[in-house]
Amino acid sequence: MANIYGIDLGTCNIKIFSKHSNKIIKEKNTIAVINKNQLYAYGDEAYAMYEKAPENVEILFPMKNGVIARFDDMQYLLGSLLKTDHQFARGAEYVIAVPTDVTEVEK
Repeated sequence: MANIYGIDLGTCNIKIFSKHSNKIIKEKNTIAVINKNQLYAYGDEAYAMYEKAPENVEILFPMKNGVIARFDDMQYLLGSLLKTDHQFARGAEYVIAVPTDVTEVEK
C-alpha cells in the first residue's frame, strides 16, 4: 500500500506529514548555496548559517509572503527534504496545502 504525504509550504517553515509513520518533518524554508550553483545545506542547518555564512555561501529563502518566489530553489529544498525519509517512494500520494486566496498562477 502506497503512503500518503501531506505537504505544507509555509513562508517560514515547511512541514511534511507521513500518514504511514505518523511522523512530521518540520524544517525552515531556507537553503544555502555555495558558489551560486551547488546546494550546501537546507532547512534548519541553512537557517543557522543566516547572516553568518562566508561570502561564497548564499542563504536563500524560496518562499516570500506565502508564495513560491524562487521555484528552482524550492525544488532543491523539497527534493532534499523528501530524501531524508527513506520511506518516500514512487507511487506515494502527495497532498499539498494551498491557501484559498491565491491566484491561478500562484497555484
